[in-house]
Amino acid sequence: LQLLRGSFTGWCLVTAVRVVVSLRTFASGRVDKPNRTTMNPVLCDFIAGSIGGACGLLVGHPMDTIKAWQQNSNYGMGSAIYNIIIRNNGLGGFYRGMYFPLLSNGALNSVVFAVYGSHLRYLQKHTRSDRLRKAYWRKHVFLAGSMAGLAQVFLACPIEVVKVRLQTLSFIGHPWACLKDIFRREGLSGIYRGITPMMFRDVLPYGVYMYVYEYMLEIEERLHRLSKERLTGVPIGGALQASLIATAGAVAGVASWMFIVPFDVVKTVMQAETDPSVHKSMMHCFRSMIKKHGWRSLFRGSLVIIARAAPVNSATFLGYEYCLEKCHHLLDEK
Repeated sequence: LQLLRGSFTGWCLVTAVRVVVSLRTFASGRVDKPNRTTMNPVLCDFIAGSIGGACGLLVGHPMDTIKAWQQNSNYGMGSAIYNIIIRNNGLGGFYRGMYFPLLSNGALNSVVFAVYGSHLRYLQKHTRSDRLRKAYWRKHVFLAGSMAGLAQVFLACPIEVVKVRLQTLSFIGHPWACLKDIFRREGLSGIYRGITPMMFRDVLPYGVYMYVYEYMLEIEERLHRLSKERLTGVPIGGALQASLIATAGAVAGVASWMFIVPFDVVKTVMQAETDPSVHKSMMHCFRSMIKKHGWRSLFRGSLVIIARAAPVNSATFLGYEYCLEKCHHLLDEK
């Protein structure tokens, strides 16, 4: 197990370095946007989503750790939490609980982008004419994104529970030990603790996330005269620059988080609590937090969330788009 863990971690680090080095070349020029009608489009979405998710996690996990502490405590300022983590665990404390999400985050993003791409292609394919495809394009993007958010919630909830426990409880060391301990003490309900606020946080906001990303790309492409249209099933002319993808990803990430911070706070508080009787439901947790700490407690960590959303989603979409382009080229060569 130790050998496997070391091999996987080494592979992740080598892959991340290769992606970053390749992105330097990608950012220095223009790369043709791939035609998403090639063979095995789901496979391409799956692989690209995995790499994109890993890129986003490597960038955002330290800030995610600060956010988890901030939401589950009364320390307030991120600087105070930073000092506590450094004092107790050193720099490695910012990467506590990273092994498990690194193992799983790629899989989650694979599911997100594969479900999104599949549903988007399905909706476009079953729309009767090109005129209607153009008219319903943004609605289809929103629906496909929401379906992707729904699909990943059931996989993401156990991962989030383990990650939050590892980030906030210093006496729990290994993710698998943590998962087994939760299941032994709390059963299946413990593993899916906080799934209701996750539904509110992820389903429709993922639709907003994809909608804003595609909409921003359309605006940027139009302004830079890089392409005239971006429709699944229609060859896409022109090219996409890394700066445009990074900007669109950053805006999409911030937009999708702006109105859902309270659900993320409640989710974190519920998942960090080891006693299931303390927070019996999402609404019970809402009322309890407002009663004890005031309504502002529902926005703990909001600045960290917004600050984290921009670089994380820039890295995610850069990794996704770059790997998607490479994947299509490899499949086309075969």
